[in-house]
Amino acid sequence: MAHPFRVPSKQVEIPFSILDNDLYKFTMQNAVLKHFHDARVVIRFTNRSPQMLFSKESFEWIKEHVMRLSTVRLQQFEREALAKACPYFPDSYLDFLAGLVLKPEEQVALTFHPTEQNDWGTIQCAITGLWRECILYEVPIMSIMSEGYFKFVDTDWNLDGQVEKAKQKALDMLSPPNGITPLIFSEFGTRRRRSFHVQDLVMRGLVEGYEEHKVRGAKGGVLAGTSNVYLALKYGVPPSGTIAHEWIMAIGAKYGYTGANGRAMDLWEAAYPRGPGAAPLTMLTDTYTAQAFFVDFIADPQRALRWTALRQDSGDPFKFVKEAKEAWMTVGKLAGMSEHDGILKGRRIVFSDGLDVKKAIDLQKGCDEHGVGAAFGIGTSLTNDFNKASDPSEISKPLNIVIKLNQIDGKPCVKLSDDKGKYTGDLEEVKRVQQELHLPADHEGKRRG
Repeated sequence: MAHPFRVPSKQVEIPFSILDNDLYKFTMQNAVLKHFHDARVVIRFTNRSPQMLFSKESFEWIKEHVMRLSTVRLQQFEREALAKACPYFPDSYLDFLAGLVLKPEEQVALTFHPTEQNDWGTIQCAITGLWRECILYEVPIMSIMSEGYFKFVDTDWNLDGQVEKAKQKALDMLSPPNGITPLIFSEFGTRRRRSFHVQDLVMRGLVEGYEEHKVRGAKGGVLAGTSNVYLALKYGVPPSGTIAHEWIMAIGAKYGYTGANGRAMDLWEAAYPRGPGAAPLTMLTDTYTAQAFFVDFIADPQRALRWTALRQDSGDPFKFVKEAKEAWMTVGKLAGMSEHDGILKGRRIVFSDGLDVKKAIDLQKGCDEHGVGAAFGIGTSLTNDFNKASDPSEISKPLNIVIKLNQIDGKPCVKLSDDKGKYTGDLEEVKRVQQELHLPADHEGKRRG
């Protein structure tokens, strides 16, 4: 009998599995069950490339497939594989996931807004309901939207060379120029992939590249996995992921912004206690700017030392390397360690902001120069890297779309970024965060989704 995860992806129509989603949605869902069991949320979609309109035909396909999310269930073989791959999930959570039935007809409002061209327009999407259920919608809805767009709107592309291209990217990162440490990297491209089949081909290429690298006997460099749980289980690589802004945004809205990052770390550790097989502790740093994060980070040195990785997702990454190193050295000294104790040993920065192979290699070089460990989560440039079939010299642009938490229990949720003018949420609430955290108001009036 064929392995249950080995169905050829070209025969698969999405949605087909509840595990065709990113790991952090499941790890956050388990934490939500523990700490926010009855919280209700509003989650909204934003198209950051508004000039890329959808056709009415693509919208109808997207809506049909989003509604089909009501049909996906955790299968027994999936549960067994998930439990083995992620031993930090308690049986109580797996029981919940096995019994979960999504209700997109009630929870997801999708509407098409035509332009003067009538058959072309924009899509609005609002997700409303219990956070413990609605948390799973973001990634599949975004991937359905992207697949629908490239199935009906931009069709001037083909699959030629996708496996080979991904394989070469893996080899380039595993064998960078002399003097640069071979990279540790994961595939993070589910949300903005061109299609599930494309992501599957990319994973095949990455795995082939990694296997060839090992056959060559080269030292260092790791394909650390994929954020897509289904594909991780299919290819026998680790499901990889961190924490999303969603978690920290909700905690800031519920309990206040002062100390919100530290509170988010404490609640996460309560959901994932230390011990054999414990979940990795990787903290996202830019929900309310890195400036605010490092204040919270340094405030509790022992906690800071338990969180061995920090994710950089906006702003100047090279500046962040210096800031993170300084913060780790500070908390080490506050905890009574000396520089000779190897404060930086085992600590790393996870980069995930718009990476491609060249940028990742440049960042690895920068980390090497500062003696800081690094890892890379690479998304769109792996799973949506295409040129036009009619003119291979021209890029077939990916969508730039996001789905973000908007409210929790009626309270507005906001995200401040380390990129000027790029934040999410109500303008007045953003001003309140800036005042409370003593941040400069240079984002004011530049609201983005």
